[in-house]
Amino acid sequence: MNPTDSTATVDANASLIERRGQKDRRKHSWRTITYCGLHGRGRRKHARRKGQNYYLDQYQPRLVFTGIGVLLLSCLDALLTLTLLNHGAYEANRFMAHMLEFGTATFVATKITITCVGILFLLMHAHFRILRITSGRQVLKLLLSVYGLLVAYEIVLLGIIR
Repeated sequence: MNPTDSTATVDANASLIERRGQKDRRKHSWRTITYCGLHGRGRRKHARRKGQNYYLDQYQPRLVFTGIGVLLLSCLDALLTLTLLNHGAYEANRFMAHMLEFGTATFVATKITITCVGILFLLMHAHFRILRITSGRQVLKLLLSVYGLLVAYEIVLLGIIR
């Protein structure tokens, strides 16, 4: 047996070491949302391995509709907030109260922008553990419930004021 053959065998065995336990090397980009998401050309619908954080090319329609529901409820919240403000209420959120000082258009644009960015982040990270507590999917579902309760509360307030 040639000594160089044993070295080649060791090198070949070293290169065959399982490396999938390492951090996922693929990066998520805005192309996933624009090209894959809007045009439906992405292929990844499921994770390769269980128990790991992963990005997908296609999102579950149910999750996308949850995000759209959060956005619609956020818009309704902005409308009801402005209506309540016209009837003598005040904005409890300091940041949004500050945005109101610049005008209603700034208030609404800021509210919708923050909501959209949050929804996109949670949608992209729907299969990630957030703060080691829950997943982005669960946070998005929770937001839908919270916004639903907030809108219901504002409708009750509107009924009391009138």
